[in-house]
Amino acid sequence: MKKIFAVLFLFTLQAQARPEISIPGSVEISQRPLLRLGDIATVTNGNEELLSLMDTVVIREDARELLLSQHLDSKEILEKVRTAMKDQENLKKLNPSFKIPSKVKVSFASTPISREEVQRKIVNTLQARCNECEYKVTIQSTPIPAQKQWELDFTQLSAKGGFLLPLRDGDQRQLKWISGTIRVSQLTPVTTRLILQGERVQSQDVRMVMTDVTYAKDGALRIEDIQGQLAARSLPVGGPIWTSDLKREPAAKRGQIVKALLGDEDFEISVNMVAEDNGFVGDMIKVKNTETQKVLSGVVIEKGVVKLQ
Repeated sequence: MKKIFAVLFLFTLQAQARPEISIPGSVEISQRPLLRLGDIATVTNGNEELLSLMDTVVIREDARELLLSQHLDSKEILEKVRTAMKDQENLKKLNPSFKIPSKVKVSFASTPISREEVQRKIVNTLQARCNECEYKVTIQSTPIPAQKQWELDFTQLSAKGGFLLPLRDGDQRQLKWISGTIRVSQLTPVTTRLILQGERVQSQDVRMVMTDVTYAKDGALRIEDIQGQLAARSLPVGGPIWTSDLKREPAAKRGQIVKALLGDEDFEISVNMVAEDNGFVGDMIKVKNTETQKVLSGVVIEKGVVKLQ
């Protein structure tokens, strides 16, 4: 049986990165009265402001009524969403689209805190920080709150690996903790051939593959980050390339003839000089005039070019 979705486009699509708020056909929620949009929805291309605004959209003041019906109609959800879009200027500016099934099956978790609900919220928070990343969240333990009203604090949530997520329990704001692990995958350059140490890496030598970077020591690179750089070690076929696998080639090398520029935009002269130091773009190096033997200082502005000071 095909699912029927009510898709709400309240405003004209303005950009490809428009946020989308989706509600699964079946959701598990925690055992507490207040049910908000942020408790049941997943978000793509969102940001932390949108997540905060979603928590202001109350779907049910008393979710315990769902113990009998066990479902929400899209009409009820859309009515709440339309009201929020009308009343909240910031939500209107973010201009999200909504994808909502005609009926949403709702079940309460067997424990006070739904692990599925917490997982949804953690993934939403992490993807608001990195839209191009993929996350897999595992919840290891949840506390038993003393009050029905509790809030999760995502401000210190780690981006990967093991985590402890603070839960503020009731009016007293007593801290309790949810523990778990976060695995993250990101597009990473992977070699398509054996690259020997000292060899220059070109874009055709790699392809971008979604790779688990949870325990990677270095950050993921882009194609433009590796183009023309030298391999610091031999790189086997099919292996990911990390920052430490590459070494920058100096833009000016000691003993090399470089173009030295003197002047400004209105009047500039250039003369060939010899680099006295190695230097990367932005480094200050010394250069020598071979005719006068005079040594001057300049900033490397591009490969083989120095701006005299």
